Amino acid sequence: MTPYGSLILRGCSDVDRLPNEVLSAIFMFVVEPHSDDMTTTTSPTTISQVCHRWRQVALATGSLWTNIVLTFPTSREQLTRTITWLVRSNTYPLDILLDFRDPEWDFEDEESHGFCWTDMEPVLRLLLPSAARWRTIELFTDTWAPIFAFLGYTRTIGPSLSRLEKLHLARCNAYFALKGEVFEPAELSRHLPLFGGAGDSTLPHLREVALTGVHIDWSAPPLANLTKLEFKYQAADVMPSVAQFARIVAACPTLAVLAIVGCGPQFPRTAHGGGSASASTVAPGTPDGALNGAIQLTNVTQFTFGFVDVHYAVQLLAIMDLPALRELSLEHVSASLRDPAPDDAGVLLEWLCNRVHGRGHNDAVSTSPSSQTPLAQLSTLALHSFSAPRTTFVRLFAACSGVHALELSDVDEQCLKALVGTPALLPRLRTLDARDVDRALVELILCFRGAKVAHGNIENHSLGHNPQNDN
Repeated sequence: MTPYGSLILRGCSDVDRLPNEVLSAIFMFVVEPHSDDMTTTTSPTTISQVCHRWRQVALATGSLWTNIVLTFPTSREQLTRTITWLVRSNTYPLDILLDFRDPEWDFEDEESHGFCWTDMEPVLRLLLPSAARWRTIELFTDTWAPIFAFLGYTRTIGPSLSRLEKLHLARCNAYFALKGEVFEPAELSRHLPLFGGAGDSTLPHLREVALTGVHIDWSAPPLANLTKLEFKYQAADVMPSVAQFARIVAACPTLAVLAIVGCGPQFPRTAHGGGSASASTVAPGTPDGALNGAIQLTNVTQFTFGFVDVHYAVQLLAIMDLPALRELSLEHVSASLRDPAPDDAGVLLEWLCNRVHGRGHNDAVSTSPSSQTPLAQLSTLALHSFSAPRTTFVRLFAACSGVHALELSDVDEQCLKALVGTPALLPRLRTLDARDVDRALVELILCFRGAKVAHGNIENHSLGHNPQNDN
């Protein structure tokens, strides 16, 4: 009361006047979807503890609790929180992020890792009853055992995954992709069926699949009607054959985004060939489904291709038909992984240029007349870890006349000198992103082209491109 005996009545704030539906929508807008820090102000837990009304609204908003996050090291508190969120999310679709990577692990002895099969088991037992609500699954590990456990425990749930839209399984050890490397541990190398080999009829909404360092039973994969498919950093000995790969992409007629980084599908070997899938050990005329004609990728507009064997890279591209291609990213993975003796990547660029002009490459493989990589219609081009003569880069850029966005990473100075010394190259270029290159030359390019390049970005990092970050 005031000195005069009157009462001071405190009015409702603007937030207090909001209807519950509006308040619920605001909660959904501010919550961070993939944070495992429940103490932040943008977590559902914190929001639900502000006041009685906010708690009632938060608990009644099932969609607020659908982002399930478990990280290394797992704890009883994490598992308990997950149980709570599974209950509070009611019947809403779930987005699951499982990140069990240890930033301190040295990538040497897998048995010494702090997260193993026995740690994965309770996580899977906790999540499997809610499989019918899985919308996205992202699983990141350093070692194979947790992935093997996931593939094993989920073999019977395929028919339940009617809501699944996106799947990313990643064993984040890029060095298995190096030429000559084989899968380890060998005792766990067998190809398990993904979700029991369920067909597309039981996974009607699955559209995006990324397998990073993860192999499955390629003979009966539940991969159909995808719009995005990624194979990254696999050991060559566990990859699908070209024929199996062709069947997978044929089952995805609307595929728009494709990535093959490291080792891709494997060609059959000649009778006297070794274990490599390079051009020297492959019989181009072998009756292997896709080898007698181009692999049709009619709707692929974005293609990322990283290779460890340049001759294999030429051979694979030679049987791929990409008529709708608009964005192309090429990476010499051996160089980025610090291979002491990487192949001459300029061979691939020369082959691409020859292909544009209708000439084959006698040292690689004959090109199917129907296969094509239409460089002239590209709008975006990215080159990572390339070294080649200046004349090769000049020919490549001349063939890519429609490019308006160029990304360069860890390329030698001959690439930049090609852009400085030839004014007519890339006449439509508007965006240039450069990383780990000669800064002075990039600045010279930007100065030389003036206002034509609306956006230019230069970054320098002493370690260069780290493929582990791509996982």
